Amino acid sequence: MRHPILETILRWLTVVLIVRVLITIVANYVDYFPPNFESLFLQGREATFAGAYRSAFYIHIFSGPVVLLNGLILLSAAFRRRKPGLHRILGRIQVIILLVLMLPSAMVMSQHAFGGWGAGLSFLILSLNTGICAAIGVLQARWHRYDLHRCWMLRTFVLICSAVVLRLISGAASVIGVEYPETAYIIAAWCSWLLPLATLEIVLRVPYFRTTQSEAK
Repeated sequence: MRHPILETILRWLTVVLIVRVLITIVANYVDYFPPNFESLFLQGREATFAGAYRSAFYIHIFSGPVVLLNGLILLSAAFRRRKPGLHRILGRIQVIILLVLMLPSAMVMSQHAFGGWGAGLSFLILSLNTGICAAIGVLQARWHRYDLHRCWMLRTFVLICSAVVLRLISGAASVIGVEYPETAYIIAAWCSWLLPLATLEIVLRVPYFRTTQSEAK
């Protein structure tokens, strides 16, 4: 009985953590309407906050919370069993918002990331990998390979949650008081998705998890 209980606890802790960070992100929106260039994220961005970047920024901050919250719903096995039709509808909405709005806007913003090209390259590769995982997940569902579909959409959601992990790492670095903030941000940008993705790949190969996934069909 230990594994199911531990799994449930970890899932709820993850949900609480994501929602908590998401609330913090949304709370910062007061600095974006109108843009406050003294705020943490927009500080020193007067020169770049125009044209494509400005549009991408607002698209990203509105689409990001949607895919995070929708992803939490879609990952619920209970919701999928009880509302399979709604699960498919929300899944289609998720992929459309992700591929049409969130990822393209992230790629535009990556060109002006704090930390320069080191962080920007991380965000660009992250966006490409997220799109690839989502596309493969859709194909697996169309081919009725639902176990593989779940695995690929798990990867997609873990990559989406890099925004949450990045803020946790950056917050910890700020509390510690790192000497070189730009270097620390570059490291955080890469670790925010590489470490969670590596952890997921290990978990997916644990026999217990594979059994649980099969039973959740």
